[in-house]
Amino acid sequence: MDRNFKPILLTCMLLAVIGASACISGENDETAKGDSFVENSQDLIVGISSDVNNWYLDKFADGDARFVWSQVYETLVRLDSNLNIIPGLAESWETPDNGTTWIFHLRKNVTFHDGTPFNADSVVFSYSDKSYVRQAVLKPIKSIEALDNYTVKFVLQKPMPLPFYLTHVAWPIMGPGCLDKAGNFIKPVGTGPFKFESQKKDQEIVLIRNDAYWGNKSLLNKVSFKIIPDPSTQVMAFENGELDMIIKVPEYDVKRLEAKKSIQVQKKLSTFTDFLQFNCDKTPFNDTKVRQSVAYAIDTKALVNDILNGVGKPAEGRPYSPNMMYSEPDLKTYSQDLDKSKALLKEAGWEDSNRDGILEKDGSPLNCTLLVSKGAWAARHTLMAQVAQEDLRKIGMNVEIQVLDEGAISKLEGMGNFGMILRTGYFVWGPYPKHFFIHHSKSPYSHYHNETYDQLVDAADSTIDPQKQKELYYALQNFVIKEVPAFYLVHEEKVVATGPSVKGFVITAEDPWLDLSGVYLERK
Repeated sequence: MDRNFKPILLTCMLLAVIGASACISGENDETAKGDSFVENSQDLIVGISSDVNNWYLDKFADGDARFVWSQVYETLVRLDSNLNIIPGLAESWETPDNGTTWIFHLRKNVTFHDGTPFNADSVVFSYSDKSYVRQAVLKPIKSIEALDNYTVKFVLQKPMPLPFYLTHVAWPIMGPGCLDKAGNFIKPVGTGPFKFESQKKDQEIVLIRNDAYWGNKSLLNKVSFKIIPDPSTQVMAFENGELDMIIKVPEYDVKRLEAKKSIQVQKKLSTFTDFLQFNCDKTPFNDTKVRQSVAYAIDTKALVNDILNGVGKPAEGRPYSPNMMYSEPDLKTYSQDLDKSKALLKEAGWEDSNRDGILEKDGSPLNCTLLVSKGAWAARHTLMAQVAQEDLRKIGMNVEIQVLDEGAISKLEGMGNFGMILRTGYFVWGPYPKHFFIHHSKSPYSHYHNETYDQLVDAADSTIDPQKQKELYYALQNFVIKEVPAFYLVHEEKVVATGPSVKGFVITAEDPWLDLSGVYLERK
């Protein structure tokens, strides 16, 4: 890689996105005190990038909606700040037959926000046939039965590590009071530490403390989520004192915020990894050698150090974050080697016959498209795509970047009209490496078809024996390194910034989840 390119690129591209936020703070190095705050109040104001477009179990809660859901709803099984599995609304669980049947013993003396009791019937309600999770993820569930008020039995078509699945905040326990008598959704009813109060579309969501909460009651009275889609505008609002907290700080703002004494910046390796997913059904990426050449061409260390300001961890092809279960410590990953990359392309039949810098094969140039979401969920992706584009140009591959909304990407993906997509996450919840399913032939997002791979994924997800799972997930990691259905770029580091009034916040590795337990305010 041209080492002079990175600082130039960084300077040119980042100035556009950080300039405004750098200027707004002016000569005052501290966070301003906004008009929104009332002295001695315990009303927390949090900046998020997208609204909650769905509150009910029949649809997936996407984007930042899950940060809000995690205040209102709770799951049967939870994770601590280091991704260890712990009881949630279920106090304990067991399987009498190695993973085909699971019995959950529920917590007693828990009530929903409308005063109705949490019990086994509400679990059956939350995992009914109408729920998104039953239709999309937990299809192997054969039946769910309330054995008594506080005991629920799940019967599956095959053995599965079900407790890990049930940690996901997008499929929590909801109260039947969410619906009216006609079965229409009327309001969010959960058991969480905060209750829904109001929502102004694309502006604000207000939650108030649940004084009947079964656990330690929040020290906050109210949490307001302000919706500010543009990451730079969100940072400016935070520095102006209009927000107490922002929960996905852009990497290019981290060092500047860390330098301010009044601001606390907490970072933790999350469960998300950014990756280039190949369209393995079409040329040129239907050739493994071409995919491997991309892996040798892109410098993921430079992506982290030069573009993301050292925030994150270079993935070097590793398919998931090293803080997750069964991460293979001795996995042989990729590092940039342009000579190897060019040699692989030559073996695949690509040569620069007309000496224009772009390789050709059978008269066709080595062109491809790279789809990048313009959503706020991963503001770093456009910069990362531009660096990848430059790296791939050096091996003779011409990449056209298309920055689109998710709807447009889905449409092109559905038609198979793309070369690569830059993504993050997908089938990621907690420490369990379900992510491998994305490349399974039955996945709706798969563009790779390999019977051996499918069998490995099925076998790994059909055992609860830790040693067998470890062997199978090690095999899958090595398989992905060799076959490269996707090239993994950066393990995300979650970054949360809090203002001077916020005390007691501790960041968690789980993403998307916001833990506000123990948080309080000291307004001055």
